[in-house]
Amino acid sequence: FSIVKLDKAHTQVKKMTALINSFLNVSSFEAGKIYLNEETFEMNALLNEVMEEVTLITATSHNIAVLPSPTVSVKADRDKIGQVINNFLSNSVKYSPDGKNIEISCKEVNGTVQVSVKDEGIGIKLQDQEKLFDRYYRIENMDTKKNSGFGLGLYLSAEIIQRHNGKVWIESEKDKGSTFYFSLPLN
Repeated sequence: FSIVKLDKAHTQVKKMTALINSFLNVSSFEAGKIYLNEETFEMNALLNEVMEEVTLITATSHNIAVLPSPTVSVKADRDKIGQVINNFLSNSVKYSPDGKNIEISCKEVNGTVQVSVKDEGIGIKLQDQEKLFDRYYRIENMDTKKNSGFGLGLYLSAEIIQRHNGKVWIESEKDKGSTFYFSLPLN
C-alpha cells in the first residue's frame, strides 16, 4: 500500500465514523440523553484548533482564516461546540469551489459570543434557508448532487446550540456565498 492510499483510507474511516456518530447523536437527542459537559474555555483557541483539524482532514485548497478578535471566554461543552464549528466549516469547504476564501470570526455582541463562518460558495435560496436546520433536510439541485450527506450536521448543530440556550442562523444569497452563525450567552 502506498502512503497516498493509506491517507485516503484514513480519511474515509474518519468520514464513516463522523456519520455513525451523527446517527447516534440524533438518537441521543431524541431520547433526551445528551448531557453537556460545561467548562470555561477560550472560543478563539477552539476556532483555531477546529480550523487546523478541518484543513488536515480535507487537504483543502481553500483559503481558510480565523480573523483576529479579542479573546472571548465562554462556559459551554467544548467538544460539542467544536462539533458545531466543524460542521459549519466542513459545509463551507464542501459547497465552495477550491481556491475560495472561508473566514471564521468571533466577537461579543449584547452579552453573547457570536461565531460566524463565511464562505464564497454556491449560496442558498431563501426557501431552503428556512428548512436548513431541520433533521434530514438536504438541498437537492445540480450544485449539490455531487456532495454526499444525510442532512444531519446542521440539525445537530442547531440542537447543540439550543441546548446551550443559544441561537443559530444563516445569511445567504444564491451564487454569492453563505455565513453561518451561532451565539451563546456569556456568563
